[in-house]
Amino acid sequence: MLKYDLNLLKDAIFFNSVEVLPNNEQSLEIELDKFIKESEISGQPIKHYIGFEISGQIHIGTGIMSALKIKKLQDAGVKCSIWLADYHTWLNNKLDGNIETIRRVAHEYFGPVMLKCCEVVGCNIDDIDILFAEDVYKLERNGNTFWTYDLMVAKNLTLSRVLKSVSITGKAAGSDVDFGTLRYAPLQVADAFFMQTHIVHAGIDQRKCHVLMREVAPKLSDIFALKIGTLAVKPIAVHHALLLGLDKPILREETNIFEASKMSKSKPNSCIFVHDSSEEIARKLKKAYCPMPQDSQTEEEKRNEQEFNPFLDWSRKMIYPAGKIIEIKRKLEWGGDLIYNSYEELEKDYLSGKLHPMDLKNGVADCLVAWFTPIRDFIDQNPEGYNYLISLKK
Repeated sequence: MLKYDLNLLKDAIFFNSVEVLPNNEQSLEIELDKFIKESEISGQPIKHYIGFEISGQIHIGTGIMSALKIKKLQDAGVKCSIWLADYHTWLNNKLDGNIETIRRVAHEYFGPVMLKCCEVVGCNIDDIDILFAEDVYKLERNGNTFWTYDLMVAKNLTLSRVLKSVSITGKAAGSDVDFGTLRYAPLQVADAFFMQTHIVHAGIDQRKCHVLMREVAPKLSDIFALKIGTLAVKPIAVHHALLLGLDKPILREETNIFEASKMSKSKPNSCIFVHDSSEEIARKLKKAYCPMPQDSQTEEEKRNEQEFNPFLDWSRKMIYPAGKIIEIKRKLEWGGDLIYNSYEELEKDYLSGKLHPMDLKNGVADCLVAWFTPIRDFIDQNPEGYNYLISLKK
């Protein structure tokens, strides 16, 4: 018999999240309580999915941050799945724009590497479903194909709402947007209902689509509704934190405000790919932005500046939440070795000047190199998918 704990579920949902929908904690508890009661009555598990476009190499902001959330949800008893969205990638014209290329990369590279990311954070990978859109869209639910669900969702969306959601594809709305781009949001909304997933998970960039899922849910007829047991429900949306990139923040002249540099695979020197070699990790981190706190700064000024420090950002959001620690190896004349068992200890020493930026860089590099060894080993032993992906960039 399935048994869920409300507080454990809440903790998993809030873990490393920048937003949860519904964004009122009382409303969230009410919706979760319904999930739990209906699940225990019906024996149907609470189901999760996170979807990915197949658009290039996997960096730690995608692979590890997503996997950490999956681990927490698994620990709370949620059935988790990774959705590889080939049609969505095709509509968004990623890789070479050929759907067969996209599918090959999904099967040979993206799916296996995402599972390795889940493995290195401690997930039970045997209990994670890797779902390929090309396969799922051939199935039927309640006698209806996916495309019937897709059309039913489209009937319950206005053009203005779809136009406002175009940003989920990384594009801006306008008359020059091709119609395929407008098909993206209804397709993604329909995914949750066809797969019957109760917790939809992504980065904050997918927020608009998740809002549409919750808006559409009560409008669908019983046969198309998202259900747990016999109860029609709205999906709960979870948006995990994004990681800073390694570049210096950008000063916007129009506002005179610094803007964080987000990690992006399109800027390979700003990110760490999950299978980067130890040499690549060391090279990228050595050149990265890591401001040294100054004695002349107030505590507030130090903290404001360090908000843009990727090494503190990664330590706070990724390294310590994963149960890892940072070890600093130094010669005795430079203070000797240090072990930081908590983020708070690390931050305190860094802000006080006790920990030098280069020592912090080396400590983070050593942690990542050791942590991601199984992923690098997997790529070394199974290079075909990775090599094929890299060949597309040439």
